[in-house]
Amino acid sequence: MLYFSLKCTQLRSVVENLDDNVYLNVPTLHVGRIELDVDNLNADINLNAKVAQLVSINAGVQVGINKVNLTIADVDAELELVVRLGHLVDIVNRVFESLDINPSLINTLNNATSDVTGLLDEVVGEVDGLLGSITQGGNNVRFVVDNLGNIVQTANNSTSTIVGNYAQNMTFTGDSKSIGSGLTQKTYSYSPLKSLVDIVFNKAGQIVQATVQKSGSGSSSSSASGSATASRSATASASTATGLGST
Repeated sequence: MLYFSLKCTQLRSVVENLDDNVYLNVPTLHVGRIELDVDNLNADINLNAKVAQLVSINAGVQVGINKVNLTIADVDAELELVVRLGHLVDIVNRVFESLDINPSLINTLNNATSDVTGLLDEVVGEVDGLLGSITQGGNNVRFVVDNLGNIVQTANNSTSTIVGNYAQNMTFTGDSKSIGSGLTQKTYSYSPLKSLVDIVFNKAGQIVQATVQKSGSGSSSSSASGSATASRSATASASTATGLGST
């Protein structure tokens, strides 16, 4: 025979400022006889609070029994469990109060996160697509292939300019393979900077991704013939390139 009364107060809103956030009360528990086998019994009470990108809190109480065999007979017991999360509630309250006073903090944090994410994406993209760089007239000129197959020129991290594309300025090496999901990867050579580029096409022949496989020694310290050739080759093609061309 098992009988008891159970009262559980759920976690209330922080604005109510309750003394007890979780209250479990079993005032009367009488057991005639129980035979119980327990295998991995766990009880969790968790608080997970997140306010914008200012505060993230994960706290809780955990009770667990791995494996036990119990025989209980003629037992009277009382149980009371109180969980207080006052300090955590205070932290969240202070955060909300700060946001009430300075609501622009949310926009500032979101903008900062977006700027960092965009910068990381740009850096990763340039590393994957960097064909090479040259020094011309005292300026560091970088050539990058983007995910549309365009050759993009950037001088001293200034405005980027499309100066060509894979169809006009690169040579298909003959290396082609299926990579699944209807995608085909073809390898092209960009001779001015001795780079190999893997370009992935879908079934419609559209470019999905372009990645530099090998970046050669396309870097020089003056306007030497190799540097001038790379620049002229890419720049001259800009006036004649009309599209991405065929694959």
